[in-house]
Amino acid sequence: MSGLDFLSPDLARRDGGFDPVATSPLARALRGSQLRDLSALGKLDVRGDVDLPSSLRAVRTTPRRALVLCAPEDVARLREELAAVDLTAALAGLQIDDERLLRRLTDLDLEALPAAGAVAGVPGILTRDGDSFQLFFAQELADHVAEVVLDALEGLR
Repeated sequence: MSGLDFLSPDLARRDGGFDPVATSPLARALRGSQLRDLSALGKLDVRGDVDLPSSLRAVRTTPRRALVLCAPEDVARLREELAAVDLTAALAGLQIDDERLLRRLTDLDLEALPAAGAVAGVPGILTRDGDSFQLFFAQELADHVAEVVLDALEGLR
């Protein structure tokens, strides 16, 4: 293993006491809730003047940068094809299907998505797919985000 290979689930190998475990940072916190964990979704950071095919779900974060979302089984192929950095293990993901809940969690304009900004008090990328919202944020903040989101959800009942 070299560099940041441990961030790519398909490249992570047992080595020198490191024993990779494929688990979501949100799995325990979301158990029994109506929220969907998107952490296993492939997340690739593509930089530069790359012409992305329209068949890919790409979230432009800057004019020269995009977050490509894909099925886990497509990560290795797309990482190579796009010369991308695999952020799959670095970013947790959460799907929220309740716009009222999301409005309690962020000041971002939900009509102008995708956007980067604070959601549940942490920096993240927020996208929209129909009536569903997807939030991607640093996996080490997963417990905090889950707690804030579940508390806000309880307040809506």
